[in-house]
Amino acid sequence: MTINKKPLNNKIIQLTAKQGRFYESLRKLMEKKGESPTVTELVTLMKFSSPRAVTQYLEALQQKGLIERSRYVRRGIRLVMPKKDEPMTIQIPVIASAGCDQMSIFAERNFDDYVCVATELLQGKKVDNVVCVKAIGDSMCDAGIKEKDYVLVEVTEIAEAGDLVVAIIDGFAVIKKLEIANNAVILSPVSSDPKYKPIIVNKNFRLFGKVIDVIRMQAKGEIEIIPLYDAPEEPRMEYKFMD
Repeated sequence: MTINKKPLNNKIIQLTAKQGRFYESLRKLMEKKGESPTVTELVTLMKFSSPRAVTQYLEALQQKGLIERSRYVRRGIRLVMPKKDEPMTIQIPVIASAGCDQMSIFAERNFDDYVCVATELLQGKKVDNVVCVKAIGDSMCDAGIKEKDYVLVEVTEIAEAGDLVVAIIDGFAVIKKLEIANNAVILSPVSSDPKYKPIIVNKNFRLFGKVIDVIRMQAKGEIEIIPLYDAPEEPRMEYKFMD
């Protein structure tokens, strides 16, 4: 298998769910076989109805900088890999949407699309424990999270007061700042707008995970990494939350 060392244009690449599955299947196939498959082989292996369907996926992956193709070579597909001094990338599934304003967004593992992100954005977290959710609403705007932002989340039951978290309440997902008071957990908005109110729950609520980073897709397709809210320095204590 030939690996091209051409650098990726972006540290973050957005893929649809179907493109993500196609890319993962192609990558694993090339790693296993040690060579590029032909279009005819891909039609059979991926159970497509025509070569045109395969070609459309290959064109999409090429446009997004994940592969290169030599059109007049029978086995001309090459995976694009970063150079030694460039970050590796990993596919993260976008599993759901989470409400910043109120609990109107149901928490479902709905793989709408994928984002390819540089592994350095994971901050050393285990890849299998990181997912992406799409923010709905603006009650976390002062924390750097706005409507339609992609939020990288470490799936965990452990968090500290002051962390930005994704919580599941009665089957609904919310993004809030975690605060602890006496025997209650307070899920607070981070916004100067007084219309956004905190949610008070008891300690047996379900914590889905902690926010790692925020990815904003600009109108022109440009990508921006948004600095997260920096909580004031104070003594911090970990809490474990379970169903």
